[in-house]
Amino acid sequence: MKKLLLPLILINSINAFAQEEPSFLETFISDTNDHRKSIHNYIVSMSNSLDNYIDDTDPIDMKEYSSAYGLIELSAFQNQHESINFDQKVKIKLKLPKLKDKFRLVFESDEVDENKNYIEKRTSNKNDDFNLGLTYETLKKDIELKTKVGIKLRSKLDPFLKLSAKKTWEDVKGFDFIIGQDVKQSVIKKLETTSYYEIRKRFNDYYSLHQYTEYYWHSSERRDSQVLPSIHLKQILDAKNHLTYSFNTDIDNIDTNLRIKRHSAQIKYRHFIKKWMYVDMIPENYYSYDNNFKPRYAMRFNFGIYFNKSSYK
Repeated sequence: MKKLLLPLILINSINAFAQEEPSFLETFISDTNDHRKSIHNYIVSMSNSLDNYIDDTDPIDMKEYSSAYGLIELSAFQNQHESINFDQKVKIKLKLPKLKDKFRLVFESDEVDENKNYIEKRTSNKNDDFNLGLTYETLKKDIELKTKVGIKLRSKLDPFLKLSAKKTWEDVKGFDFIIGQDVKQSVIKKLETTSYYEIRKRFNDYYSLHQYTEYYWHSSERRDSQVLPSIHLKQILDAKNHLTYSFNTDIDNIDTNLRIKRHSAQIKYRHFIKKWMYVDMIPENYYSYDNNFKPRYAMRFNFGIYFNKSSYK
């Protein structure tokens, strides 16, 4: 179904609102309004039921659960000289206000690190791996702390614990600075750590420059560490159209000592058809060690729908 639906939506979204007659996309939006409302109400009801199961004291107004949401993203991507592949992303985030508004229950497709999982290496979610986790977030001395306990739902269940800490300094001589550390322990993949920093410069309401670098280390592999520096220029054309220009480098010690394995230049164009519906077009030109740094291209299209209080009338 998604092989047919996604291309039709992407094509029609370009001039969806420029035609006098209702387009396929306009008709789709109108006809599915009640379905989107039903899905969001069901997610809100799940939040309320779980919250009351944990704490059956005085009930809370249902409006307190309205920020719970769902997301589904369908994707099509292609490598140079290869066939088109299809992928999907699913996320459901439940709000639990009786637990002092710091807990969230999150169900999502397997985590994807956009800094490591490039388009041409994108692994499709055909294995249907999903994560179910309870997340706790708090702020201690201006440090954002997050703890996530959960289980990866796969052929073999994989319990995990993930700890994250992030510190932000804003407007230091016109720059923002962020440093962070993630530590994840699981039964199958063992210990993984990610250290990162980001420097941001906002020029005005439309342009900002971001320099981001992360170091990834995996304990179960003797030679599995990566350094991933990148630069991103973000541009807001208007409320509905955003552009991100990215330059990335991948340095790792897999098969060799720390050596540059990949360069890439990428443009990500996001168009919001509605506040809750978007399409992405992401062309990428890359040069990899495996291909003797010969130029290659890849292309990705995304179509996403949020099921939240803004997605229906």
